[in-house]
Amino acid sequence: PVAVRTAAVTAVCGICAILLAHFRAERLIRLLTTGSIKPSARESDTCSQKDEDSLQAEDASPGDLEDLDASAHEPRPEKLGRGEVLRKPRTVGSAAGHSVEDLTVVGDDSLLPGRQRIYVKTFGCPHNMSDGEYMMGQLREYGYILVDSFEDCDALVVNSCTVKQPSEIRALNLVTTAQETGKPVVLAGCVPSSDRKLTDSLKGVSMLDVSQLDRIVDVVEESIKGHTVKLLSKRHDLPSLALPKIRKDRFAEVITINAGCLGNCTYCKTKMARGKVISYPIDEIIARARQAASDGVCQIELASEDMGAYGTDIGTNIAELLLRLSDALPPGMMMRTGMTNPPFILEHIDGVIEALKRPNVHSFMHIPVQSGSDNVLASMRREYTVSEFEYLADKLKAAVPNIFLLTDIICAFPAESEEDWQETMSLCRKYRFHGIHISQFYARPGTPAARMKPQKSHVGKDRYRELTDLTWTYDRNEGLAGREERVWFTGTNEEHDQTVGRTKAFAKILVKRNDLLLGRNALVKFGETSRLHVLGEVLGDVR
Repeated sequence: PVAVRTAAVTAVCGICAILLAHFRAERLIRLLTTGSIKPSARESDTCSQKDEDSLQAEDASPGDLEDLDASAHEPRPEKLGRGEVLRKPRTVGSAAGHSVEDLTVVGDDSLLPGRQRIYVKTFGCPHNMSDGEYMMGQLREYGYILVDSFEDCDALVVNSCTVKQPSEIRALNLVTTAQETGKPVVLAGCVPSSDRKLTDSLKGVSMLDVSQLDRIVDVVEESIKGHTVKLLSKRHDLPSLALPKIRKDRFAEVITINAGCLGNCTYCKTKMARGKVISYPIDEIIARARQAASDGVCQIELASEDMGAYGTDIGTNIAELLLRLSDALPPGMMMRTGMTNPPFILEHIDGVIEALKRPNVHSFMHIPVQSGSDNVLASMRREYTVSEFEYLADKLKAAVPNIFLLTDIICAFPAESEEDWQETMSLCRKYRFHGIHISQFYARPGTPAARMKPQKSHVGKDRYRELTDLTWTYDRNEGLAGREERVWFTGTNEEHDQTVGRTKAFAKILVKRNDLLLGRNALVKFGETSRLHVLGEVLGDVR
């Protein structure tokens, strides 16, 4: 009887296997016929017109997504929050070079989520860093194993930046290395989102537009199967802020408040990738901040291409956001503002100053001036003058005396004469900025500035060095020696065995390592100062 039952079970399993194989074969024929996976000319000819007509009717069903990119303009599903990742039945838009046998091995355990190790490498700004953290969170939640190096991974996700040529080159070199070593690779971020000519030239590389980061699991899964997916259509809404996330810094959260900008700078490709301004509602931003606080975060940073333009699309503004968010933060949590260009922040400067004065908001502003010459600003199409920037900086410094003022400078822009450059140097001497992001000009393909006559290569290097040398001539923290202030601790300097924190005015403070301070704040007495940091001693009153 045992043998009979065993034989019966075996027979049933055999029949099921045959039915499953038949189902998969029919499914594959439908996919090849509809063009979702491109067949050879010979294979295409085997499908009758009758089959094509019936399959077109079947493909009209909304539940069967044959082309991942086809849903780019559909509403996002309502349930796409913490603990949930969008899953849809799908195939990829191209599988050139794969045989029928290759495509039907879907039961192979090596393709099951959780069996692969994924390395996510992110380049660029805080907004991009936050996007990378969201992608990592979704991948881990789905079951993939995240690793910290290319050597240890089975598949690679490159979250790229297109602001500067060097960072773009590093990202593309990493993609090439993955291909040379036979590892599936997904190129995400601003590079594929801003340059269609480049994306068309990269063969065998899956790609993901910045507006579709909540589809990262789909793209990675198909890429591991050997398929190539390109989700490059622009969505007109934003991914949920409640998606799973893995923070680079356990005690600091980057919250994107809006994407895109309203400017038209002649040198910038970011707008090609991010588009015009789309803002998150204030209530969603507050909810994300509270969620981060419940996870032990004690500092949030607002990320944006232009913080000053926040809310222009949804009937609110940056001042209202800062004040409401400040009111909603739990005790012990600090907020830091993001980057803002002068034109729009000028409209709301009084409300912004009110927020900066609050005890739970860092006295910090990042306002890129880019040049101290009106001629150069006009050529850059920055839409403000040097005097307008000075008005803004003077008003902030008068209202918030210890404010940490950060700016950006581009060296050797095509229109920049030596006289123009000296005006920039004079502006930097006048304000002694707490920080300057200095960059040589890089012509970005497709931008108006790329068509301008460039400076000789040594000009950019010389001006970069001149401004860098200036920043080393003053100690921005010299007035802090001997003072006692509260410090919020979020990180560790492993090399020097120190715990790292920030004051209300965002001065960097280093104390003897004590991991119990992380995520908390304490009263600290300041000692030796330098241009980059201050050494301190914890006095107590840890909260």
